[in-house]
Amino acid sequence: MKKFIDNFEEYMCSAGLVVMTIFTFLGVISRKLPQVNLSWTMELVTTMFVWVCALASAAAFKTNSHMGFSYLTDKLRGIPRGIHKWLRVAIIFANYALWIIYGFKMVADQIESGLVTAVMATPGWLIGLAVPISAVLTVIRILQYELGYRFGKKEKGALQ
Repeated sequence: MKKFIDNFEEYMCSAGLVVMTIFTFLGVISRKLPQVNLSWTMELVTTMFVWVCALASAAAFKTNSHMGFSYLTDKLRGIPRGIHKWLRVAIIFANYALWIIYGFKMVADQIESGLVTAVMATPGWLIGLAVPISAVLTVIRILQYELGYRFGKKEKGALQ
């Protein structure tokens, strides 16, 4: 169970990609069969794409494998490196705080408006919920990474 929790985002992204692949394939095949209408598959794939991208951000921060320009920051040593790490974490947290606050506000507005998708009539808030949930997971993972508590043990390179 602990391994599942440690790798939650990766497992969910993998499952989402498998579902997207299967339903995209079924949607393409159904276009050649006149009596079969699987137009709803594209809506499902689009929804899954939003969730996979949102969860992938948390997975990337867990291992510090997100995209970034590090030429200058790799040259920092000592106090400037520590200041950079803390400043980086503060900016990331400020960004994801906005995602959480406005994401939940967006979801509340979607629930209030009764917005549903066109083909499957899925509540729109199920798609919008990806934003604040991924932000919460990302904050947890960046804390784990920066404090050095990964996979149940303290690691080198944590914030000092």
